[in-house]
This record gives sequence, structure tokens and C-alpha cells, in this order.
Amino acid sequence: MKAQLSYEQGDFFSVQFPYQLHYVRRIRNLGNRRWDPDTKSWLVHLAHLLEVMEIFELTRADIPPKLWRAYQVYRIRNYRVRLIAGPVMARLEGDNLPLDKIDAATSFFLPGYQYTQRFIEGRWDGRRHLLDRRRMQFPAGLLPRVRAVLNAEGVAYQFIEETPVPQRTLTFKRPPVELRDYQRACVQAALNARRGVLELATGAGKTLLAACLIHELGLPTLFVVHTRDLLHQTREVFRQHLSSKIGQVGDGKIDLQPVTVATVQTCSRAFGINVGLTPDDDEPLEDDPTEVAARSKDVVEFVRSCPVVFFDECHHLPAECCYALAMETKNAHYRYGLSATPYRADRLDMLLEAALGEKIFCARASNLIERGYLVPPEIYFYAVSPYRTAPSRRPDYATIFREYIIHNPERNAMIVEHARALAEEGKSVLVLVSQVAHGEVLRELMPEAPLVQGTDSAEKRQKVFHRLGKKSLRIVIATTLADEGLDIPTLDAVILASGGKSETRALQRVGRSLRPAPKKKHATIIDFFDNAPYLQEHSLRRLEIFRTEPAFRIHTVGFTA
Repeated sequence: MKAQLSYEQGDFFSVQFPYQLHYVRRIRNLGNRRWDPDTKSWLVHLAHLLEVMEIFELTRADIPPKLWRAYQVYRIRNYRVRLIAGPVMARLEGDNLPLDKIDAATSFFLPGYQYTQRFIEGRWDGRRHLLDRRRMQFPAGLLPRVRAVLNAEGVAYQFIEETPVPQRTLTFKRPPVELRDYQRACVQAALNARRGVLELATGAGKTLLAACLIHELGLPTLFVVHTRDLLHQTREVFRQHLSSKIGQVGDGKIDLQPVTVATVQTCSRAFGINVGLTPDDDEPLEDDPTEVAARSKDVVEFVRSCPVVFFDECHHLPAECCYALAMETKNAHYRYGLSATPYRADRLDMLLEAALGEKIFCARASNLIERGYLVPPEIYFYAVSPYRTAPSRRPDYATIFREYIIHNPERNAMIVEHARALAEEGKSVLVLVSQVAHGEVLRELMPEAPLVQGTDSAEKRQKVFHRLGKKSLRIVIATTLADEGLDIPTLDAVILASGGKSETRALQRVGRSLRPAPKKKHATIIDFFDNAPYLQEHSLRRLEIFRTEPAFRIHTVGFTA
């Protein structure tokens, strides 16, 4: 289609064309344009002239000379701005930059800012600012945000990649496996973007996808996990699919290889980074006491030199730790976060984006259920009687959790009743608790159910979960530290016995039971609406995130919400 372009003055030109929705949508996607009802034409900024030519398949001969001269003058005037991107940081060079708008796009409110004395007194705006105005630099993961501001403001700029993209140096013996359609799309999106977060529901095969990406890139790779179980599981998957020796940093061993799996705890210790709390700070990160002092220089050099880095379960890593460690991966042109949940419980998502990039692919549980790759869950939320205490008492969270969750006879009886009823139907049942003390109370009530906790040996945990998978054990109680990376396709039911403030972790734990198995039509999830201070809000947050999945069938019993 031919469009009519004209120019009068200023930095805008007009575009007129017969109405077609396809072209209207493409014009609307331009950053700096507006509709002029008087002339019935679109007024588009000069910065978008080449894009308009592409939309309407125009050549240089189709452009009025006056408009083309204005465009050339605009380029000379504005291409003094350069946007220079490195693997970790990006910087701006030039004058008259919209720094206030760039700062707004690259900053975020910190949780609880409104209660701080500095904010109340007007000495702080409550935001974490990731733009360094003095150096005019910002984390490279925020490049799309900064480019969007520059485009919207009509700032023409030259984009420069500071260092060349590394070329393949590794070859692997085994060819890549046959992938599902969404897995192929995910790999392609990751290769095209080179950085970003891949949101993959539990059961989507994220470790396999990582192995395929490593195979495609053929470059030294660091894969960061947060538990020892995931360390060993990931190494085993990589060994199977890459037919290569896989390095290990963590769980008492430091063995650096071209492809290495490492715990975030050990890597952070090598750099002197404080691991800190997870977004779900009622569930601390597992301890990994690997002695790193003698090899810290080797670990630091490896982390800084790797051209590819993955952060597994990135939405559950401590935000500051993940950010600090990612900023040390100074040569990682390819950097990815793998996540099973759409956002962080602590709402520090921009810090993760700054470190790794924006979300570039999403395969939610409902998408995989519709395709038949996962089974749908039936989620039952049961109301628990209200928490009762003397009017004069003002118990804190820890006290309420102890009295209402751990030592609540009515609630524990409900857990036991549901677990045994499901087991009598021939189902395998995993009862998840967040504290060992609660697990011990439930084990006294259900002596037939073993308790698995994070301090147990990997061998013991594997043996118990293997029996649960074979259904020679019907019920297992496990702490939430012990269930990381759990892969039991035959698991029929999960009881979320301890509630928890993290709705994102709850979504992930539902996913543990959604893997398909012969004769398995659906999974059963038991959760509780806890009628107590703090805990009621947590219950509602879990219910809210379950409702974001259209394929989840949710039943509320004894309450409405």
C-alpha cells in the first residue's frame, strides 16, 4: 500500500493512507506518534521515518525531498547520542538526554519504604535507583526500558555493542534431543535475545532446555542453583544430554570444568557476597558449608570469564545476592534466569531484570495442561476455625504460627484426615511443612508416614521419595527444604500443611504433582484458609495466584473469597 507522506516544520511528518487495521496497528506501535483529527492523518516523529518506509514498502524515491532533508538534518543533530552496551553494564553518551524519564524507568519503590523515617521526613523518595547519573550508566538488563524511553522521546541514537559476541569453542558428543513445540520456541527465543528470564512451569523441562541451549551455544557455562539436591540433579541431566564431564562447585567439592554447576552459596562466599534472605524469608536458603577459601581465586576467575550463565529458580534467590553475583559475571554475553513463577514474592523484580534481562518466554502451567503435557489440579481450600486469644494479648507472627499452625489440634486433625482419606483411595500423598517441629507433630499423629527434612542425607531422601513414587509408601511428610527439585510423576496429591507467605512457592509446589503418569487424570491439592492475623492474608495471596491459572479447578470449602 502506498501512503502519502508530507512535512511542514518541526520534528514531525504526516502520514495518510486508506484505513486498514493492520497498518493502523503498526503505526500505533511506533513510540512517538499521534492522530490528528483535523487533517485525518498520523503525525509521526522523524526518528521513525525508516520504520514508516518499511511498513508501507516505500523507497527513497517515494519520500518528498523536503521531508528527506529534514530527516537528514535531524540525524546530524541527534546522532550525537550513543548507547553503548556491555555484558553487564550499559552507558549513554551525549547531551540533552531525558535523564529524569530514564531514571523513572530504571528505579523502583522498595518494600516498606513508606514506613521509613527518611521517607516520612522527605529525605528519600523511597526508590532504588539503578541509573548512575554521574557515569550515565545502568545495568544492561534494563536496556529495553531505556531504549523505550529514548524512542518515545524521539531521541535518535547509535547503538553499539562494546564487545563482540563470543564464538563456539566447545563440542559435545551427543546430539540434542527431540524437543516439544514450546521447548523449541523457548530455545529460539533465548538464542535470539541472548539475555532474559524464561518462565517455565514446573514440569516444562527447564533443565533439559538449559542443556539444549548449552549444546547450541558451545561455550563455557556456569549454571547456578540454590540447593545441593538441585546441584546433583542438574549435573546428572547435563551428563546425560551433553556426554561431557560436568564441573561442581558446592556440597564439599570444587571441580571447575567448561560446563560447571555451582551453588549460589559457595559462589557468593568466594566473592564475599552476603547471601541474605530469600523472598520467602520464612523459608531460609539451605546451608552449603563448602570450604572455598583455598580455591576462591579460581572460582572468581571462572565466574568472571564464563560467556554463558544460568540462574536456576531465579525468582526464589535472594535478590541482592543474585544481583551482586550476576554483576560479577563480567564476560557473560548470554545470561538467563529460569523460573517457574511469574514474579517475586518480595516484588524486587526489577533488580532481577537488571541482572538478567526482561522476561523473554513464558510457558505457564495452564498452557501445558491444555496441550496434555501436564494434568490439571483439583485444589481444595478448607476453612479453619478462627484464632482465639485473650483481648489483651498482641502475639507476633512467630507466636501465631506456633499456636495456630504447628500446635493447632483441629487443623492438624484436618491434615491427617485428608492425608489418610487420599491414601485409602490409593493415592500417593506428600504433606509439606515449613518447620521440622510441625513435621514431628504430624508424624506423631501419623506414625506410618516418615518425615524427610533438609538435613537428611541425599541417599535417605531419594530412598523415601522412590518408595513414594512406587506407592509402597502412601504418605510422606517433608519439609519444604527437602522437596526442592522433586520429580515424582506418579505423585497424586500434595497437602500444603504450613500455608506460607509465598504465593509463588505455593504455585511451584502445586506443579510438583502435575506431571503426567499412566491412569493419572488429575492431581489433588489440599490447602487451608487460615483465619488468623497475618495468615489470612497469606491464604488469600495463595488463592489469588492459583486463580491466575485458568486450568486450575479451585474449590473453597467453608468460606467465600
